[in-house]
Amino acid sequence: MWATTEIPAFDREALAALAAADVPAVRLARFASTAEVRALRDLLLAEAARTGSVKELTRLGISQYEQGVRGSKAAYFRQVQALTPSFGAIYARSFHPVERFIAELRGIGIDADVMTEPEYGPYWSGTGNLRNGVTPLHVDFAPQDTAGWALADTWVQLSWNLYLDNPGGGADLHVWERCWSPEDDLVHQIEGPYYRPEVVDGARRVDVPVTVGDVVILNSAVYHSVGEAAGRMTFGSFVSLFDDGRFRLWS
Repeated sequence: MWATTEIPAFDREALAALAAADVPAVRLARFASTAEVRALRDLLLAEAARTGSVKELTRLGISQYEQGVRGSKAAYFRQVQALTPSFGAIYARSFHPVERFIAELRGIGIDADVMTEPEYGPYWSGTGNLRNGVTPLHVDFAPQDTAGWALADTWVQLSWNLYLDNPGGGADLHVWERCWSPEDDLVHQIEGPYYRPEVVDGARRVDVPVTVGDVVILNSAVYHSVGEAAGRMTFGSFVSLFDDGRFRLWS
């Protein structure tokens, strides 16, 4: 599957290789300055304190899976509307990572924008995650569970994460040379979205170091996990790729 285990720098050729699962990940270095990272991190943490949190994972924003698939399409898009003003205020006082990432994609000739749903409008795009502990082996691929959503028509799904805080310098991203297949859900899936380690038996693993201020882009249908973290904070979204060349962002 992989042509190389090296992590290439962000450009159109590297993203094409990532979409084809020919490389483990792509790095967009120095995406945000130290001051920008600090400002966004602090404002997101203040928003998390205002709205409440979960010990293992604080999600700063909403999730199409949690609020949409587990809830309803209407409920998800109601929350998109409800959260837009508060996050707009955060971006106004720091910077807008989603708009910047879209600009980076457009700068290399890609048709990029926020995903929209007919009759509902734009998806939520851009969610922060504050993680303590480990993130077990999993994949993220919308066509698994999005029948009836525009997302179901995607052929490749990427994810991008801007690293805002990484105390201790640990919590590498672990990526295996193994793509998800529907049969895996019958044999290897365990609690929630997670999978037994046996699903990647014999597959090569690459550990992708994470650096605050950098963005790492992953083919999210490839098995991956995150090592032990204490206060690791990221911000990013998914990107669905369509047959006509569109890249559409959503969370």
